[in-house]
Amino acid sequence: MAAAVADADAAAVATAEVTGQSGAPALVEARSQALLIAAVRGALALAGLGATIARGLHPGAAVALLAAGAVVLLFAVYSGDRRQRSALKFASPDPVPAGAHLESRARALAQAAYPSTIGLAVLTAVALWPQPGLAALLAGILAGLAVMSLIGAARLASWEHSRRARILIEHKTSRVFEARQ
Repeated sequence: MAAAVADADAAAVATAEVTGQSGAPALVEARSQALLIAAVRGALALAGLGATIARGLHPGAAVALLAAGAVVLLFAVYSGDRRQRSALKFASPDPVPAGAHLESRARALAQAAYPSTIGLAVLTAVALWPQPGLAALLAGILAGLAVMSLIGAARLASWEHSRRARILIEHKTSRVFEARQ
């Protein structure tokens, strides 16, 4: 009975959005956060692609540069040991601590977007006028980040399914927690 109450309390902490408390970690649902940032990155990549075409870059060249940027980013990220490091990071998450609360989606999205997504969007906009080809390549890097986020969301969904728990992350420390369902 006590274990059921403890599990219910952990689930309530993980699902209820509560105002911040000093010392209590602000958590983000990892899978939904990955999907949300993927959507933002994808939208920005498509906007960059459209802007480069509107700026006069041939559509075929714009799409090719976008694809090249995405492939280069994905190769750079996944050719190393990132998958192993990620698996180790999520291998033994801590239980959700007492007093933890969920970060608002808007704040969590802002934290996830800074600096990479915001920086690339700004660089894409700056490069648009003098170098639309460079802007298309930068938009491709944003597209690669979107794909990377989708891959991460799929891996998180698999981990959550196998553990029968939700994975939560504290942005400030990158600590991983799980809430049993």
